[in-house]
Amino acid sequence: PVFAVAGEDVILPCSVKPNISAVDMRVEWFRSDLKEAQLVHLYEDHEDRTTDQPDFYRGRTKLNHQELQRGNTSLKLSSVQVSDEGSYKCFIESKSWSDDAIVDLRVE
Repeated sequence: PVFAVAGEDVILPCSVKPNISAVDMRVEWFRSDLKEAQLVHLYEDHEDRTTDQPDFYRGRTKLNHQELQRGNTSLKLSSVQVSDEGSYKCFIESKSWSDDAIVDLRVE
């Protein structure tokens, strides 16, 4: 699990192996522990798509676009709140394959 302190920022780790560029891929982060999976962050067609992002996460999530070139799809979550605690799924998709990873966030 990844540990965070309420009020601080945290990085939820996720990356493509081998370290190939993820710039042309779709990167989707969502909460996988809720009854209805909740979108946390979506990167598609070379830009962040925040229109379907819940207000709760708006302005608090960020992918490092320079790091995407190195296959790093980690998500920065700012101003962590106790309600952010849970399981997050990082889903990466290209034209030829897809993969995902689960990150458990614990908030102290």
